[in-house]
Amino acid sequence: MKRISAVFFVFWFYNLVFTHELSFLYMAQAGYQPAAILNRVESYSSKYGNKVKVHFVEYKDLYNKIITSAQSKKALYDVILVDLIWTGDFVKNHIIIPLNSQQTDIVKKGIIPEIWRPFEQQKKIWAVPFLANFQLFYTNMSLLNQAGFRHPPATLTQWVEMARRAKELDIVKYPIFDSWNKQEVLVCEYVWLLGAFGGSLMDQQGNINLLTKENYQTLQFMVDLLEEGLMNPYALQSDELFAADVFALQDCVFTTNWTFLTGVLQESSFEQRFYWQLSLIPASKEIVEAASKIAQKTSTISGFQGLAVTENSDKKELAWHFIEYLTSPDFQRKYLNEMSVWKEVWEEEGTITIDPHIKVKKNQILGVQHRPIHPRYMEISTILQKWVTSALLQELSVKKALQNAQAQINQLLKK
Repeated sequence: MKRISAVFFVFWFYNLVFTHELSFLYMAQAGYQPAAILNRVESYSSKYGNKVKVHFVEYKDLYNKIITSAQSKKALYDVILVDLIWTGDFVKNHIIIPLNSQQTDIVKKGIIPEIWRPFEQQKKIWAVPFLANFQLFYTNMSLLNQAGFRHPPATLTQWVEMARRAKELDIVKYPIFDSWNKQEVLVCEYVWLLGAFGGSLMDQQGNINLLTKENYQTLQFMVDLLEEGLMNPYALQSDELFAADVFALQDCVFTTNWTFLTGVLQESSFEQRFYWQLSLIPASKEIVEAASKIAQKTSTISGFQGLAVTENSDKKELAWHFIEYLTSPDFQRKYLNEMSVWKEVWEEEGTITIDPHIKVKKNQILGVQHRPIHPRYMEISTILQKWVTSALLQELSVKKALQNAQAQINQLLKK
């Protein structure tokens, strides 16, 4: 019995001292899929002997899981997936730690500023960019050709004209479908459209200002699409995955959606059933005519995600080691259904061969708009979702809805 106890103690002590297990919180939804993540984790463990336990959750649960871990004496997760909109919050509340100077240099050299800047606070970068997620414009060219057009729209005016024509000819009842449900995606849609009108949620002083001409134009444009029957009213209840299915099933002519839809259409049987085209998201006619660069003729919304180490982790050095392995160009060039964050991967012959849309994506990302990187962004977003939805449902006028949103945000930020 004593011998068994001694053997057990040696085994227990060996595992305690010589083996390491990281806890990694990741999203099982859009982006790199669980199978790809688990394959990379297995590769890491085989190469370095360090175990990694991956916790997959839906996006809607990710933020609260991170907060719960941060409030624990010992971190529940050593490595976490960070949405760029949480950067200000997590930095202010000491939830994550910054990259060191060497890591920062690697990121700045290999990744364009449009991707890493949302993770920068206090002149430091707080997460290694991992997912270059942003929205693109998808057109069912089979249906658009029936309406008499040969090219996707370059302006919002052309977009509306084409949608009207498709509706008049009864090609589809509702030519446009997007995800406008009262969730974070509604703010994403609003922000890229606001950028298409030349506006922003933030003024030059860094304050949120909704009472601008561009904000009124944006929300009125959305209301008009619904009122005229160009936007499917079910968009108010739909998420991005449902919107993707609607487009893939040819129940609309146009949609904007994240990069994942490109992969879905390329890899599925849908591609064999109709001709679709990826193009830059159109901007207002005035903006396009005044633009001198491609990036100024379009607008999109960032949904970038990065990997960070938690402040209360007791395995920080090991966590950074794992992040460097997972975020490497070597991993990302194996899964080109998502757009790599690394410039070197964009230019490789293999990428160009596998992804015929890489040029469009590179141009689209230059027109990226960001939601405010604010410590209280989650509350700001909830307010904006509420009042934008009230206008879309025509419960309030556009002007009143934006005034109410501005007043409530002002009150929030005074606290």
